[in-house]
Amino acid sequence: MERLLARRLPEEFGAWRASLGRIGRAGLVALVGLALARLPLKGAAILAGGAAAGLLILRWPSLGFFPLALSIPFGSLFALPVGGLALSPSQPLLALLSAAWAARRAALGAGRVRRLPLTVPLLLFLGVVSLGLLPARDLPSALTEWLKWAEVLWVYLLAGSVLTPAMRRWLCGALLIAGALEAALGLYQFLFQVGPPGFILLGRYMRAYGTFRQPNPFGGYLGLLLPVGYALVWVGARPALSRRGALGDRLLWGLALGSSLLMALGIVASWSRGALVGVLGGLALVALRLGRRVWLILFIVALVLAIWAPTLFGALPEGFIGRLGDAFTLIGQDLSTLEITDANFALVERYAHWQAAWRMFAQRPWFGVGVGQYPVVYPSVAIPRWQDPLGHAHNIYLNILAEQGLVGLGAYLALVFAALVALWRRAGKAAGWERAFALGALGMLGHLMAHSLFDNLYVHEMYLLVALVWAIATPPSAEP
Repeated sequence: MERLLARRLPEEFGAWRASLGRIGRAGLVALVGLALARLPLKGAAILAGGAAAGLLILRWPSLGFFPLALSIPFGSLFALPVGGLALSPSQPLLALLSAAWAARRAALGAGRVRRLPLTVPLLLFLGVVSLGLLPARDLPSALTEWLKWAEVLWVYLLAGSVLTPAMRRWLCGALLIAGALEAALGLYQFLFQVGPPGFILLGRYMRAYGTFRQPNPFGGYLGLLLPVGYALVWVGARPALSRRGALGDRLLWGLALGSSLLMALGIVASWSRGALVGVLGGLALVALRLGRRVWLILFIVALVLAIWAPTLFGALPEGFIGRLGDAFTLIGQDLSTLEITDANFALVERYAHWQAAWRMFAQRPWFGVGVGQYPVVYPSVAIPRWQDPLGHAHNIYLNILAEQGLVGLGAYLALVFAALVALWRRAGKAAGWERAFALGALGMLGHLMAHSLFDNLYVHEMYLLVALVWAIATPPSAEP
């Protein structure tokens, strides 16, 4: 009898388990169907697309980076209200991607996180950001800022560890597609005056703002991606245009060329001073790395442009070049007594926030007022007539100096310097598309350093874009 029970129990248990599995799957399908029937069309589409993407990501975790690349600019269009906040698809995508990676790691032991060139500098800066939680008055704001840098570290480590060279190439393509679509939307807004009246430009255009609701972050996003595009165009021209060029190389090169043109036009349409300065910073850094041959080519191009300057400047919108010079006209003036006009309002507002950041730094010079606390402390140091904190100081260096003091700014500059050294070396050692990735990331860093003098680009999830491009450009040292 005991032997008979010993044989039947496993068989019956297996049958019951199979039945329960079928019932569970049927119940899950029924619940999903009920949710799709009751949800609005937008919510149902998000749920259906999310379920399909979730299954694919569970099978191949690295595929999760592709929708993440598109979610950075377009996630706000599909955000869902959760607890009074708008939840972007990027966070659930990142959570799903991490869970899929952890499950495969536990089951198969594959996909371990590897040490990358920027691991230590990012850990150091995250540690300093963690210290900035201690003096914080508003803990939710502080934790939000801390989580931002934790996501940068995790996305950088995960993407750099699990993406193969081929996957890095196509992820770069996905980033360029997202940039081209965003630029096309901005150009549509620019030409057809689609937007708020305050963005009307020269009486017949509209400052492009894309899905970012403001022209400056829109221009910043395109400016960060533009060096990736023109680096691929420069390095990939020979293999892509040769008779023996592979179809994939030609597609990526053509995508880089088209998206670069669209993004450059989108930056002009944004009318953003910071983005224009950033473009110059990115071009300068890439040109320095490419060497003397490129300097000669740039000199010839500059000479031709100088000869044709009157014609070219006449083709540009009125006041376009003057936007660069105007950014420095108010330095040193007393903002509390300065007459405010429509022409200088944006500049005066930005300088007022710079002075407020400096006052915060003067209060606590070593460790700052606390990470994420700029808008919290701002009312106590604001210049008269400028009481709206705007969320940040419109200068990342002053913002970090105010919130984290000299220690925080030192850690951030160490991170930037480490990225500069790593990308500079990688661009010198790598070849082919890998060299293009390094040059593109180097140009992105140049744009980031220059544009950050006038704005904070670690907003609207653009910090995830920086992490992804760094991961593409600085693979583990074991790779060639």
